[in-house]
Parts: sequence; C-alpha cells; structure tokens
Amino acid sequence: MATTIFSDSWFRVSGLRVALLPSVEVNTQQFRGRTWYVLQDPYTQRFFRASVQACRFIQSLQPDKTVEEVWEDFVNNHPHDAPSREEVIQLLSQLHVSNLLYSLQQSDNEAIVKRYKAQKNKELMGKLASFLFLRVPLFNPNALLDRIRPLILALTGWGAFWVWFLTLLWGTWAAFENRGALRDQTEGLMSIGNLPWLYLSMTGLKMFHEAGHAFVCKRFGGEVRTVGVMFLLFTPLPYVDASSSWGFSNRWHRIYATFAGMAVEFFFAAAGALVWANTAPGLTHSLAFNVMLIGSVSSLFFNGNPLLRFDAYYMLSDYAEIPNLYQKAQQQWKYFGDRYLLGTVSAQSKATDRKEWVWLTLYGLLSFAYLMLITFGIALFLMDQWLPLGLLVLAMTLYSRLLTPLNQLFKHLRGGAIQGNRRRAFSAVGGIGLALFLLLAVVPFPDATRAQGIVKANHASNVYVQTAGQLDTLLVRHGERVLAGQLLASFSNTDMVAERRLIEAAQIETQAQIRQALHQASQDLSALQEKADTLELRRLHLQEQQQQLQVRASQDGEWVAPDLHEHLGTWMQRGQALGEVVDASSFRFVAVMPQEQADIMFQKNFSHAELRLSGQADAPLALPQVSIIPFQSDKLPSTALGLPGGGDIAVNTQEPSGTKAMESFFLLQSEIPAEQQLGFTVLHGLSGTLRLQTPAQPLLSQAYRTIKQLVQKRYAL
Repeated sequence: MATTIFSDSWFRVSGLRVALLPSVEVNTQQFRGRTWYVLQDPYTQRFFRASVQACRFIQSLQPDKTVEEVWEDFVNNHPHDAPSREEVIQLLSQLHVSNLLYSLQQSDNEAIVKRYKAQKNKELMGKLASFLFLRVPLFNPNALLDRIRPLILALTGWGAFWVWFLTLLWGTWAAFENRGALRDQTEGLMSIGNLPWLYLSMTGLKMFHEAGHAFVCKRFGGEVRTVGVMFLLFTPLPYVDASSSWGFSNRWHRIYATFAGMAVEFFFAAAGALVWANTAPGLTHSLAFNVMLIGSVSSLFFNGNPLLRFDAYYMLSDYAEIPNLYQKAQQQWKYFGDRYLLGTVSAQSKATDRKEWVWLTLYGLLSFAYLMLITFGIALFLMDQWLPLGLLVLAMTLYSRLLTPLNQLFKHLRGGAIQGNRRRAFSAVGGIGLALFLLLAVVPFPDATRAQGIVKANHASNVYVQTAGQLDTLLVRHGERVLAGQLLASFSNTDMVAERRLIEAAQIETQAQIRQALHQASQDLSALQEKADTLELRRLHLQEQQQQLQVRASQDGEWVAPDLHEHLGTWMQRGQALGEVVDASSFRFVAVMPQEQADIMFQKNFSHAELRLSGQADAPLALPQVSIIPFQSDKLPSTALGLPGGGDIAVNTQEPSGTKAMESFFLLQSEIPAEQQLGFTVLHGLSGTLRLQTPAQPLLSQAYRTIKQLVQKRYAL
C-alpha cells in the first residue's frame, strides 16, 4: 500500500477512537493465490472483505487510541504495508456503513457521515428501483435447522449425491424417449387451465430450492436466520437468507451452497419426468409435467444464467476467484472510459493480472447487454399486463441506465481527478456526444420493411378425400409428373358397397310391388313409384361416391404428397388433404404484412423489392412488382408461416387448420419472373422473406417509427 501523507479529509477522522465490534469474526479466503480476510458479524450478517495489510490495520484499531495514533504506529512498524491516509478514510467509511465498528465517543466526522448518507440513499434508491422484487422476512429458522442437523448431513452427503446423479440420468433419458409428447404438451403450458398448477408447482419447487441453500449452508457451519416471502413481479415466492456461506474459507463449499438450490430443482425435474412418462393424462400427469419443465428449463434460464445475479453468478465469481465480479466489471469499463477516452493517466484498472483483465472485460460487456435486454423485456411484459406499471419500469430503467451514468460523468468532469486533463476530457465527451447525435439523428441509414411469405405455383390444385374410405393403393409416387384425369390413389369403403347392395335389393322388391299394384291395388301405385325414385336417387348418389373413391388429378403437373405413403391401409375422413398437383412453369410469392406496416404498401413508399428464399439467403432474387390485396385477412396462405410451423405469426391453436392468425393482416403478392429464377431453386411451398427497400432515414427516425408501430399493435393507442 502507498503511504501518501497528504489528504484534505484526514483532519476529519484523525481524532476518532474506533475499533471492530467484539462480535466480528475473521475468516480467511484464497483468491487467485492471494489471501484475503472476511470480516463477518454473525448477528447482522454483514460482511467486509479486506486484504491482509488492510485487515492488519483494521485489527490494530483500539478505542483508547485515535485513528492518527494507530496509523502512525502502523507506519512505524509496517512502513511497506501501511495504508495511505485516503485509504484509511475509505476503509473506515466502508466499515461504518457495514456496521462493523463501534466508538466510545460521539462521531462528528463529516466525511464518514457524508459517505454513510450517500450509501443509505443508494440503498434506498436500490430498494425503490427493485420494488418488483420486494422481500418480506417472516421468521428465524436457525434453531430448527440445528435440531435436524443429522438429517441435513444425510441429505447433503455423498450418498445423497449418487441418488441425485442416478435420478438425473434416469429422468433425462425418460424425457428424451418421450420428446415428441413433451413438445406437444409444451404448447399448452400457458393455457388458462394450466396456470394455477404452474404457479403451485413453481412455489413448491422454490421452497425446496431455498431449503437446499439452507441445508448446505448449515452443513458447513453457516447461519440461516431469515425465511420470508419475495414478491417477484408481484408473484409471492419463498426465500431464505443463506448469505453466511459467503464467509466460508473453502471456495468449493461456497460453490456447493450456491449450487444446492439448482441441484434440488434438477432432482425434482428428473423425478417429475419419470412420473410424467409413466402416468396417463390427469392431475398427477399435469403436475409432474409442470415440475419437470420449471425445475429444468426455468432453473437453467434464470438461476443457471451467470449474466444475471442469481445462483450461477455467485458460482462463477467463486470459480473465477473474483469477489464482486459484477461491480468490478463495471468499474473496469469505467476505467477504460476514464483512461483512454478522458485521458486520466492516474486511473487504475481493477484487474490485477491478464486473466482477471479478460474476465472483467468480457463479463462487464456481456452482463450489461443481457441486463438491458432482460429489463426491457420485463417492461414490455408488464406493459402488456398493465400499461402504467410497464411505463414506470421503463422510465426507471432509462433513469438508472442512462441518466444516472450521465450524471456521474458530469460530476466526474467537475471533480479534481481530471484536473490535469480537463480540456481533453471535455473535448472527448463533446466529440463523442456530437458524433452520436450525427450518427443517430442526422446521418441516413438504409431502411427496409420485411414480410414473411411462401412461394406458390400459379397453377396448383389441392387434392382432398371426397369420400371417406380406406387408402388401398397409391398409383403415383411423390414427385412424378401426372396428367389431368390420371388416377392417383384408390380407396375402398365396405359399408358403402353393402349399402348399395341393400338399395339394389330394395329396388328389385319395389319394382315387383309396382307390377303387383298395377293389377291389384292401383291406389298404392303413386307411393310405390315415389319410393322407387328415392331409391334410384340414393343409388346414383352412392355410385357417384364410389367413383370418388378413385382419386384423379384435376390438372397437369407434378404430384406433391411426400407423406401420403404413411397412410396406406388407414381410414381417411372426407375433406382430409392428400396432396397437391403443381404446375412448376410459373410461381408467385405471397407474403403476410401486419396492419401497422401496411401504409408502406398503400403509399407505395418503397423503391424496389427483393426476395431471399430459405436456404438461399446469401443472394437476393429481384421482384419487378409487388401488389397488396386491399382487404384484411386472418387466413394464412400456409401453416409454415404460423408459430407451430416455424414462422413468426401467432395462430389460433384451437382452430384445426392451423392457418387462422390471431390478428388480421394484409397479403402481398408478386410474380417471380422465369428469368429471375436462374441460379435459384424455386419450389412450391418454399418459405422466404420479402424485403421492401424504403428511403434511407436516421436511426432515431427508424426507432421512433418502430416504437409507434409497437405501441399501436400492442396497446391500440
């Protein structure tokens, strides 16, 4: 440590008589080959991590000596390790904020009070900003955990590990074997009927999740003094305070305590998969499915994501041996700006070596980008639920991520740290601000509107089952050329054959009755003749239906039915699709455009259009003319454009065809000239993206238009 003599705030603390609280415990931890000390108050669960030299100075504080006397003694005894006066002020301030100091005198130290108030204000603002993650403590479970310590040791030892591991393998295999059914059931996860069971499963899992943290923390001697309820986006969920594990000397014990919650969820997810795979549809089956999905996917995406400050973040921090990884990564990027943009030569990097430099640089960049993505995603979700709340969260995000950093930058520019490079700092900030303004608000950038669509042959006809029957014979294979009237497939219907025989027998009987009535009962003749006519009409109708059992092509073209052979020998209902006959001589592209973007087409506000086909997106296909059908529609031209088919458009899953969109849209269409198809593989049913090139605009104008369209679509404002 440096022993700089001068400090303009030293006179404020030099006369204080302070010392560590008697209850404070000191533990050692190893980080990157260096020894650190963790000061911990087991009653308040306050922590402070200090280097060996700083800890020696802190432990030398005595209530019967002033801070200046202690510092002078330390300088005399440890001249190479003594902290500077500025570092002493910072240490005392941090210890005071952590409530780890006591004093026998009334402190009038303005520097510490100022820092204390600033810290309290920061904590208050943090709580206000995180009102969507409110915590309410309920009771102290520590005594209960002490009483069941033998059970805790059994459930967190090696025997429990092997049970956990084998169950995990078994459950994963069961889910893999039933992946088709799993995918189908996932589509109904957010249905109204499943939401109560989803919440019940999540609450139960989180209880065991938090118990896992508490058990492992207690196994290694930690204290667990709080159980409570956390309101996550106004959804009540349990939580425990197992932060005492942060003071464990062994980093693998800390990692184990952090991983325990996810490990418990993985275990229940595997057990849920086994129950789900071996039960019939019902309540047990549904609960097991929810537990399986939440314990695996949800746990990995949230607790298992190190870019969010949940379990995986603390595991990564301990593994990389970088305490406070997120804060240090932010400070590292502030150092980059201060040193290389503002030119502050005295700025110090938070990294102590090359490896730590890489960790802090990469983590700072990735975590910031991901946090912004998640925060805006939450804001949009809340705006869908309740617009004022979503707008409030969005405003707080902009305040904390944009306005607050700008305010800190202006304070830094006015401070003394850049006194020697103030002109360069102001020039750099002004230059960057001007460049951003020009880049975002003045310089035009290429702009385009995109629409998903599908290639369709101009002459194509769908072939359906016109009469229900059993598919006996396929006379044409998929991809073969057919002529109009050519027989494609043959069906049989034994019930229809039997019914026709009965009708023919009834006709013979009726004709005999008519001949008899001509000689004996002329009054019955009209009724019998009417019956004979009815039977003949029914016979002709059956004859027509039997003819329809022989399916023929309605036009010349290529027979497209890739999966029809799988239905051989099966019963097919009337109206069921068999395939298509496609004339591949000419094609058109049909695209779907949302209502909020349709003004581009109506105003013809685009210069040219190009098509990029799936699998051939490296080269565009020019389209000479694009027209819009001036009527709204909700019927997609293909199931491939809906979400279940891999497209981007939400469809009504209750509608059997799978082509009814949730919102109305407009259809665009364009002929694909034969000369433009050279070098491309253009097939009926191939999906693609239509790109309409619009006049170049600055990025801010494009963003403003996108936001307006989003608001119009989501909130009908």
